[in-house]
Amino acid sequence: RKADWGRDVEITVRAFEKGCAAEQLVDERKQTFSFASAGRQEWLLEDLHTADEDGDGFVSPGGPMNRGTDCDDRRATAFPGALELCNGLDDNCDGRMETGVANRVWYLDKDRDGFGR
Repeated sequence: RKADWGRDVEITVRAFEKGCAAEQLVDERKQTFSFASAGRQEWLLEDLHTADEDGDGFVSPGGPMNRGTDCDDRRATAFPGALELCNGLDDNCDGRMETGVANRVWYLDKDRDGFGR
């Protein structure tokens, strides 16, 4: 430590979830420690909201900041910007299921009479 430095230090811990577009801050904690007297300082971060149950890099909403964006933290295929699958579920977290998916059954019309097999 330099002579003109104080004896206090502030530590900031930030938890982000990552998407393709930008980092999303989901939780943050700050703590100031005073080292006026010699000794060890401890800080337990048990309540930092960083749970990603499905391992997809997105955190479910909750915690003090409530900024997670994962709509279903039990499925790794469900997160903002995910490909919408034809499965009756909301995969891209837009609040709707099957958006942008064409659910059509096509039949071969060999004789071109307008009716398939």
